[in-house]
Amino acid sequence: MRKTAIFLIAITAFGLAGCRSQHPASVTVEPGFNPGEHATILVVPVISTITRGEDPKRESEKIPNRVLWELVSERYDYKFLSPEQFRMVVAKAGLGDRLTVFETKWSREHVVDLELCRAVKAELDVDLLLVPVVYLWHKDETDYREAAAASATQVGMTLSLIDPENGHVVWEATDENVKESVRSEGDRVQSSTAGIDRRISGTSVSGSDIYAAPPFDDVTIMVLQALVGAVPERSGARSQ
Repeated sequence: MRKTAIFLIAITAFGLAGCRSQHPASVTVEPGFNPGEHATILVVPVISTITRGEDPKRESEKIPNRVLWELVSERYDYKFLSPEQFRMVVAKAGLGDRLTVFETKWSREHVVDLELCRAVKAELDVDLLLVPVVYLWHKDETDYREAAAASATQVGMTLSLIDPENGHVVWEATDENVKESVRSEGDRVQSSTAGIDRRISGTSVSGSDIYAAPPFDDVTIMVLQALVGAVPERSGARSQ
C-alpha cells in the first residue's frame, strides 16, 4: 500500500511539472549555429505589431526598447550595439526610407530586407542582428466589484538573431506572460452619489490602484528576462 502511495505521488508530481508553463515558450536554433563564432550583436529597434489605435503612445515600442537594452547590457559574452547605432547607420547609408519596409516585411512575412542588412554589416561589421518583435500587448481591466474577476496585463514577444549577410534566422525564441492585479476582498469601501458607485478605498501604500491591471513594465521584464536569458552563451561563463 505504501509503495502504491509513493508511486502515485511521484506520478502526480511528474504530471504537475509537465503542466507548468515553460519560459521561453519556444526556442529554435539553426543546425550548425555556433555562438563562439559571433562576437558583436547589433540590437534593432523594437518592432511592434500593435496598432496605433490600441497603443497611441507607442508604449509597446518604448518600454521593450528600454528593458531589452538594460538586460543585454548585463551580458558580457557578446558586444551589444544599441538601437541608436542601428538608426544612425541606416540614416548614414541613405536607407532611412526603408526602415518601414524592413519592419513591415519582417513582422508580416518573417523575411528581412537584405539590402538594408548588408548596408549595416558593411558599415559596422557586426556578426548578428537581434530583432525584437512585440505581438501581444494587452490590458484586461475588469470591474473591481466583481468578486471572481481580476484585471490582468499580457505581453508577448519574439527575439530573433539574424545573419546580416544572408538573412538567415540562426536562433529565435518566443515568450509571453501575464500578471494579474493584487486583490484584497476585505478592503473595498464604496460610496454612492446620484446612483453612481465609486471606490474610496483600495489603493496601495504608494497610492496606486491595487485593482487595476499591472504596469506593462512589470510583464515586459518577465518576458524579456526569459528571452534574453535563452540567448546562447558565447563562452562557458557569464558575469554574475
